[in-house]
Amino acid sequence: MFLSDQPEDFPHVPFNDLEAMEDALRGRDVAAVIMETIPATYGFPLPEPGYLRGVKALCERYDALYIADEVQTGLMRTGELWAITKDGIEPDIMVTGKGISGGMYPIACVLVNERSAGWLTEDGFGHISTFGGAELGCIAALKSLEICSRPETRSMVHYIADFIGQRLRDIQCTYPDWFTGIRQNGVIFGLEFNDPQGAKLVMRHLYENGVWAIFSTLDPQVLQFKPGILMKPELAEELLDRTEVAIGKACHEAMGANRGRR
Repeated sequence: MFLSDQPEDFPHVPFNDLEAMEDALRGRDVAAVIMETIPATYGFPLPEPGYLRGVKALCERYDALYIADEVQTGLMRTGELWAITKDGIEPDIMVTGKGISGGMYPIACVLVNERSAGWLTEDGFGHISTFGGAELGCIAALKSLEICSRPETRSMVHYIADFIGQRLRDIQCTYPDWFTGIRQNGVIFGLEFNDPQGAKLVMRHLYENGVWAIFSTLDPQVLQFKPGILMKPELAEELLDRTEVAIGKACHEAMGANRGRR
């Protein structure tokens, strides 16, 4: 939450803890709460039912803006254009980037409502953006949004999410003591492993097998696994075959290391 320009003045609130959120807001002049809809670096923990709506209600009660970071969760990855709309929430500010251009051109976007954008009528150039003036980026972004908004894209996301989710659960049944959990919302997956650094090990074997996925910085036992939303079924099948091999190799390596410590 933003209280000043000093890092030590930014309170950190545990995800899914509304009581802690209210404690942080109460009695302070807080400008905004900024939060990833599904926090990537924490391993994609899923918001509990009602949590995001509760945060929005607290922001309104204490007159703070709600800033939704949708860089990793937006653009149809959850089966909706923006993940936060699944909870029926309209944030005051929403941030998107990276995939917004389809990988064609560097661009990021900030979407604002009337409440949060009032200052622009007085000082529209108070902050010059990093990617400002990117005409080509805007063309790429508009095309990406058009593709993401197609009904067939939504249908494909749901199909791929169901297909990959089921295959991952099948792999989990093969290695239940190693591959311990799956967090899923659409094609956003957090894969949990039974080792504090387990995702790093799986990541290495995936990379060696031609698959790029990254461990979660703040919870390295969870792997961030984000297949493309336009992935064809045959490519998804190949992805899961390679993933199963990598998870199996990581499991055997971890078991061997554990035996060596005894």
